[in-house]
Amino acid sequence: MIDFDVFDAVLKLGIGVSQGDNRAMFDLLSRVHPLEIKRYATGREHNGWVIPHRWQVDRAVIRKDGRTLFDAAVHPMAVAGSSSSFSGRVDKARLDRHVFFSREHPDAYVFHCIFNYRPWESHWGFCIPWEIYGQWGEGEYEVDLSTRFEQDEMLVGQAFHQGSGQETVVFNAHTCHCCQANDGLSGVFAILELFKRLAGRATRHNYLAVLAPEHIGTVFYLADMPRGERQRIKQGCFVEMVGSDTPLVLQESFTGQAVIDRVARHVLSQVQPDLRVGAFRTIVGNDETVWEAPGIEVPMISVSRWPYPQYHTSRDDLSIMSPERLEETVDALEAMVDVLERDAVPTRRFEGLVALSNPRYNLYVERPDPVVEKNLSPLELRLGQVQDLLPRYLDGQWSVFEMAERFGVPFERLLAHLERFGEKGLVDMRPVESLAHYARRR
Repeated sequence: MIDFDVFDAVLKLGIGVSQGDNRAMFDLLSRVHPLEIKRYATGREHNGWVIPHRWQVDRAVIRKDGRTLFDAAVHPMAVAGSSSSFSGRVDKARLDRHVFFSREHPDAYVFHCIFNYRPWESHWGFCIPWEIYGQWGEGEYEVDLSTRFEQDEMLVGQAFHQGSGQETVVFNAHTCHCCQANDGLSGVFAILELFKRLAGRATRHNYLAVLAPEHIGTVFYLADMPRGERQRIKQGCFVEMVGSDTPLVLQESFTGQAVIDRVARHVLSQVQPDLRVGAFRTIVGNDETVWEAPGIEVPMISVSRWPYPQYHTSRDDLSIMSPERLEETVDALEAMVDVLERDAVPTRRFEGLVALSNPRYNLYVERPDPVVEKNLSPLELRLGQVQDLLPRYLDGQWSVFEMAERFGVPFERLLAHLERFGEKGLVDMRPVESLAHYARRR
């Protein structure tokens, strides 16, 4: 179960790319599941990316005619992130260029983060609810914004579940969106819950959780990772915006053909029969570009519930978090892992047509009969059709998942059926030990 007490405590912190409260955040997250913390000095550069310094707001006030109209101390999002200091008088037209709001959510503060990614530029801005700012008229305004940038460090949390093999599957979420429950933290908590479930479980593959500031955290995390370790990461899934009461959505990897694409489509379409699937970067934009970058090229899908109305506003809080949707997401992620862990290649030990209805086997799946009412479900009807095709696929080349994908039946149902074949001595089941198995066939 998701720990909403910890979730609430993290939401109250002033987190960011390299903010001081990130230490408290990772202390709290480590209570959910143990994390190893990686540290990167602010000011460091890689491929043009620069880690921003820790940012502190000392004073942020807007006055008119000697009267304070707005004091940004009212909310952690009231000053645009990484704003530089500014003091002076401006007219309304100039102020308009430095105030951010949402007319769709007039009572909300908006989340403004672009300055974090351009520390070489000097910008400033306020995030003021439209119901306040919309009342301000023409005239001269006095802006008194005092901020500081100080040397510190950017933190990235990782968890690693050791499997018996060499290949790794990564789950990634971002940690830098202050006061945003769905956009970021829902993915963080979903991944932590998944890794809690994996704890103590023997697996074929390794599983890596990376909890980092969006884009920039993963850029430096991968830059410092030894090449051999990085090359063992074969597939990945970015997780965010998964707590709102909105439908699950799948964004494909760069090629859309990786096994993580196929497994996710198979699993998520059972949870969300009308699953929306979009090509790479057509639904959301996150660290999938980092993982898929040239020379790294880890196939990275994204699982989300985008869009949702409260995006990048202060209304993205615990009140819109659905425990049922979060658990549904974790269940789906675990089901994806189950496919990768339990998939096997069956090889027949018989020739000719086997009488599956014989009591010796008792493997026959009932088919419709015009004179007998059987009340078969759509799945039972499909499995009845599949059983006539199945024997030819038991040639030691096709895995259970590949057959389930081709036939359009749930993996776990087909696996249970074929395991019964194994119990009857009709097939041998060989585990799929390497993800490379899936590259040979689509």
